[in-house]
Amino acid sequence: MRRRFLIIFSVVIFLAAGFSARAYSSPGKPAGFVNDFAGIFTAEQKINLEEKLRGFSASTSNEIAVVTINSLEGDTIENYANKLFSEWGIGQEKKDNGVLLLVSLDDRQMRIEPGYGLEGALPDISCRRIITKTMIPAFQAGNYYEGIDGAVDNIVAATAGEYTVDADERGMATRSIDPEAIFWLIIIAFYLLRALRRYLARNSSWWEGGVIGFIIGLLVALIFLRTLIYLIIIPIFGALFGFVSDYLFSRVLPKPKPPRRGGGGGIWFGGSGGSFGGGGFGGFGGGSSGGGGSSGSW
Repeated sequence: MRRRFLIIFSVVIFLAAGFSARAYSSPGKPAGFVNDFAGIFTAEQKINLEEKLRGFSASTSNEIAVVTINSLEGDTIENYANKLFSEWGIGQEKKDNGVLLLVSLDDRQMRIEPGYGLEGALPDISCRRIITKTMIPAFQAGNYYEGIDGAVDNIVAATAGEYTVDADERGMATRSIDPEAIFWLIIIAFYLLRALRRYLARNSSWWEGGVIGFIIGLLVALIFLRTLIYLIIIPIFGALFGFVSDYLFSRVLPKPKPPRRGGGGGIWFGGSGGSFGGGGFGGFGGGSSGGGGSSGSW
């Protein structure tokens, strides 16, 4: 039993690594609050924006990093932003009060990602509104500086409690779920539950399903959601679901019929055979992000 559990754990971790491993390539070390690697600002624009961000940091201790790059090089903007945030340590270490505003020019994508300490003042819906109402219209008109400068003003206002989102926009954000993502999650969940039923039904334990449920919940939160509240809630629900499922499958429900020989796929897909079927410049202080925020494209 222990050997089977170790195999399950190893495969789950391997699959998670396959989902979360991206082609992140560091753009380099920060030289200030404004790091224009894509070269979209004039010298005067960069100086003005840098002075604004330095003044904001001096008066509030919050840190906003504006970063432009030419390309994500095959990465997702969410993963790139999260990795860059962690690498540079935007925000103060004990406050996690940083914000990353990232723009990838060639990919035509943008993202606002707040640190843990500012997720309350700058929730995902506010980040999305700033992107859709301020940045995208300006970028579509070719006014990159105006869009970024306006977004910075909105972020500053949000941290001061002066930037709000109306009820209609909150409702729209709640309903904005990617149908394709839901489809694939349902498919994955179907095969995963089928495999777990066969596996758990063979054991008399009651705790193993809880451990597996916790691990799966944690991986789902890390890969798809990556915000602190979900990193706590989803693994707990996964563990509870696993405990109940393990008890039902191993002690209450009838055992599944043994797979037919020659069907392939092992316990996972209903056959037999194999088991699985084949520092910085001085301004950033070491803050961290939970992966919240919002992304957009123009």
